[in-house]
Parts: sequence; structure tokens; C-alpha cells
Amino acid sequence: MIPDNPCESYATLVREAMRFDFPSPFRRNEIIRRLDEPAAFNIVHIITGIRRCGKTFYLFQKIRDLLDAGVPRDHILYFNFADDRLRPMPDTVLDDIVNEYWRQNPEARHDGAYLFLDEVQECANWQGFCQRIAEHERVTLVITGSSSKLSSDEIATTFRGRSHPHEMAPLSFREYCTFHSLVVPTQAPAQDPISAQNAFGTQTFSPQEITDFEGAYTRYLITGGFPGVQRLDEPDRIEMLQGYMRDVVARDVAERFGRENIAMATQTALYLLRNTACELSVNSLVAALKANGWKVYWDKVNTLLELFRQAYLIHELPEYTTSLKPNSTGVPKVYAVDQGMAYAVSRANQQDLGKRLETAVFCELRRRTVGRRTEAMTSYTMPDARQEKVDFLVGDALAAEPYALYQVTAQMTADKTRKREIGSLIAVMQRTGLDSGTILTMHDEETLAVEAGTIHVVPAWKWALQG
Repeated sequence: MIPDNPCESYATLVREAMRFDFPSPFRRNEIIRRLDEPAAFNIVHIITGIRRCGKTFYLFQKIRDLLDAGVPRDHILYFNFADDRLRPMPDTVLDDIVNEYWRQNPEARHDGAYLFLDEVQECANWQGFCQRIAEHERVTLVITGSSSKLSSDEIATTFRGRSHPHEMAPLSFREYCTFHSLVVPTQAPAQDPISAQNAFGTQTFSPQEITDFEGAYTRYLITGGFPGVQRLDEPDRIEMLQGYMRDVVARDVAERFGRENIAMATQTALYLLRNTACELSVNSLVAALKANGWKVYWDKVNTLLELFRQAYLIHELPEYTTSLKPNSTGVPKVYAVDQGMAYAVSRANQQDLGKRLETAVFCELRRRTVGRRTEAMTSYTMPDARQEKVDFLVGDALAAEPYALYQVTAQMTADKTRKREIGSLIAVMQRTGLDSGTILTMHDEETLAVEAGTIHVVPAWKWALQG
């Protein structure tokens, strides 16, 4: 708690921060592609994403890179505003901490400094402070936050185009393998960065590597990608992931939705995660909640669903359309942020391998389409009576990347499943004029010549490593 003389306490906290020995974290894929040298009117980099996905350690990674590049330690400030010693937190805490940093390191203010402010949304008036200091000080400012206060809508309103949000996600499969000391193949530049279909078959794996990666992917579909649960035994991991979900509800959703509705919000979160990779409309969610005894109405449920999207607990996949009308009749699919979290909150009698596989593929495609236009990834349904579906249509009609079709199924061994997946893909290939498509499975691998072109059946683990 801040004593009667807060300046003395701030001096101690800043001094402690400046003496902090940054760990050398497990290296994550870069989400900030370029970090400019300190200058006035630099873009504010904002790292967003679901709680516990690794934002703080990504800051440590960037700081380590700066130190390795020769930036003096006293020109770098990392400060975590979730520190309980700041409570009760005065409105001026951001100014007080940074001014104390300038006082202790005056040359940093003159020469330029890198400021990494963690959990900055805990402070009052953080938006105005970040905007002002980025415009009037010689700094490079990187901030993080977990709550819906750092949603894309909030950022756009606050920073007026002077910020660049970067979304952090749980571990990709490549990162998961590296985290668990599995040597992954070197990524070669693909001719097509979205589909990478020309790369299929170019990477050779030994029988031992195939066994290792298949086993790792099976575990990945259960464990998921949250870094903090990777070393835990199964009971502890499940309890921790369930706790992550409750934390999102309590800290990111209930503060805006109302604490009196926290029980209903928790039930809704469970329903959404358990129904990952399923079509979901607001009307169907209202019906499901009413069936469980909750008195709800459409606007309230729609608001709750939007809060879960802003908190990054779920993502929505729209249906492909060329219409400019926002009220399309297509029902979107909803995907959990992480297949491991979906597994942890699912009922013990729920058979959900296919859903978790599709969720992992969705999350990987979402990583690959960062920086592209809205709806570069959609689902596709044939506009006829049979309404055959393909899980993912990926591409941009006006960009260099061609469209790619992806179908996801755990196994191709059953004749009924094989006929359905291949038939749907052929129908959509013919409709769209694409001459190739991909079916991602757990183990199956083959190349099929069909009347519409070529279908690649590829193990999802191999595809994930080649992305």
C-alpha cells in the first residue's frame, strides 16, 4: 500500500524495476514486426490478447533483444501496474512512475527511452497519458492489457490512428514443439503464404519424427497452448485452465456486464467453449440459456457475446458472402481461443476430438491471416438445396494470395465420412473454380485426383509445421 509519502515509495519501486534481471524467456513468434527507435510521435504498440497467453514474457523477449542490440539498460523501463503495492492507486500513478524514472535516469529522457508498461489498463486515464507521452516525449511506448478496455473498438476511439494493436495468442503448434524441446523443421518461404499447398511433400520426416510429432499434436489438442500449464500434471492443468476461464468472466466481462449476472456469464462461457467449432446465432444462445432457466433477452445476450469476443475468449468465423449488407442470413461459427481450454471445461462424456482439431486449425489459420483484410478467412456453404459445406475458405480477391479451401476431419477411414468430406470439397472447388483443396486429418495422408482438380489429404501436424 502507498504510504503517506508516495514519492518515496515510487522511488523504491522504480529503483527495483531498474534493477530487475529480465529472464531469457522461451522465444515466441514475433508479433511486433518493427520497433522504432525512440522519437516523438512514434506509434504506440499495444499488445492485446486473452489473459495468461504470454504477453508479459513477450515484453521480456523484446527487452532482451534491445539489450543484445546494445541499448543501455537505464534507457529501458519495464513496469507492471498490477503490482499490489500500488493500491490504492491514485489517478496520477502513471505520471508519477514515469516522472520518477526520468528523475533517476535524466539522460534517458534526453537520449530516448523504451517504455514497457504492463497491465496499464489498471490505471485511471491511461489512454490520455499514453497518447500524450507518445506525442511529447522521445520514447518508444509498448503497453499490454488483458481486459476488454483494450478492445479494438476502445483502441480505435482512444488513439485516433496513433496506435498499432498486436494480438497475442496461445502457443502455435510449432511453438508448442519448441517449448517441449522437439526440433522442428526450418521454415522455407512458401510461394503462397496462406495455403502453402505447394510445400506439401517437400519436407521429409523419419519414422521416429512422424511418431514424435503425431504424439505431440495429440497432446497439443488436449493440453492447448497456454504457456503456464505446459509443465503441469493433468489434474492441475485442467483446474488451471478452468480458472483462466473464470478469471476472464470475473475480470473482463463482469465489470462491464454487471456482477449480479456473473453466474449467467459463467454458464454462457461454458456453453460457448463446449460448442467450439459449431454454428451459433444469438437466437440459439438465447434459447439455450432459457432452456437452462435463465431469464434473458436478445440484446442482453448479444452484449454478453460481444464482451466474450472483446476478452478474446472466443472468435467468430463468418460465412462467405459477396454482399455488402451486414445482416447476412449466414450463421457464423464460434471457436474457442484454445482447444486445451475447450477440453478442460467440456463434460467428461463429450466426444470432441473433431471439434478440438478444427479449433486448432482455425487458430493456426487466424495466425497466418494476420495483417490481411477483414474476412480473409470464412466458411463456405454451397448455395443449393444440399448446402454442402467447406470449413475454411482463405484468401483475398484483391491480393496476391489465391483462395485456398480447407476441410477438417479427424479420420478419413469411415466410408460415409470420406464420401462427405471429399464430395463437399469437390462441389465447392467446382463452384469457386479452384483446382485444389486440402483435407486436414489426424493421421491420413494421400493425394487424390478428382474431376475438379487435386485434393491433398494431409496430417494436421505436418501442415501446422509447414506454415
